[in-house]
Amino acid sequence: MTRTLLIAALVLESCGDRVVGSGAIASASAITSPTSTVQTTKPPFSQQPLDPPTYTEWGIDRQGPPDRPYQFELYYDGSASGFRIVDASGRLVLQLPIAGSGIFGPDTCMVVVTGPGGKSQNATWRIIDEPTLQDVNAHGASYHVEVDTIGHGTITLPLVDTGCRR
Repeated sequence: MTRTLLIAALVLESCGDRVVGSGAIASASAITSPTSTVQTTKPPFSQQPLDPPTYTEWGIDRQGPPDRPYQFELYYDGSASGFRIVDASGRLVLQLPIAGSGIFGPDTCMVVVTGPGGKSQNATWRIIDEPTLQDVNAHGASYHVEVDTIGHGTITLPLVDTGCRR
């Protein structure tokens, strides 16, 4: 028992100043060391605003699993961090994160579709099912795209059909 108390006292002694009363520790101060200081080795990360998209267009490639055989593709210029396709009432129809890289054959919309004026563009995609495809085909002209930009907040753009279906 004495050995345990001695070890506890040594441990507490190594933790810094303490106030002792009635044989028990009443409070302890924070551990401080005059030689240790916090140094910023890199400034906080801050992203400069990037040019936001000025248009959004869509197409469909048929390449997906049997239960969701279609790939909805969204083409755009500029930079963004995510997209939401909404109807006129603001109901979410589709949400598209930024997609990674992919391999697309020469006969896919992803390769065939070019931006306005033939310029190169960015694209993201999402696999969808038949009912979603029918909904987008029937109502897509009235949908808009809410774009989460990088440094400019959220902007809304019209969703333009490229007519590409492969």
